[in-house]
Amino acid sequence: MSKIQTSLEPTVTVPKYALDIIEEYELDKTTPWINELLVELEEENDDEAEFSPADMILKAQISRKTNTLLKDYLVVKAQLKTHFHLPCGRCLYPLPQELDLDLAATFLHETQEKLPEYIEATTVYADGQEMELYFYHKGVADIKEFIHEQIYIEVTPFPRCDGECKNPVLF
Repeated sequence: MSKIQTSLEPTVTVPKYALDIIEEYELDKTTPWINELLVELEEENDDEAEFSPADMILKAQISRKTNTLLKDYLVVKAQLKTHFHLPCGRCLYPLPQELDLDLAATFLHETQEKLPEYIEATTVYADGQEMELYFYHKGVADIKEFIHEQIYIEVTPFPRCDGECKNPVLF
């Protein structure tokens, strides 16, 4: 079992990873790009509103693999837990939100992006499961963009207070 690392750049160099070796990471908001994701999630909140601080934990496993169909590819599996606040769509009161996501992506070499089987594909079967499909360019995979996209697929776009709104100032 490999040592869990606490540092991961938002983009990773694919050839850096040895074939079939799983690298494990555990990141939190002290990682600059994780903090940037949290700041973006809460950017619509009123600066004067009081609410508990946001938090995010990302546990990731990254491994490089190769086979005749997918060629040289990177597998990223991650568990993301976060809590943050979004403003109510009616009264702007900051409402607590939570996400608990299991994520999986395969990054294929950019030369495969134009192949007919991948032109309109958004998922691919790799490493024994269906995964989100991404491509790495010039040997670099954008992990942050993958995580960012998966968060925003799951976030409630316009949350609302249950029942009566909590911010009477606007009514």
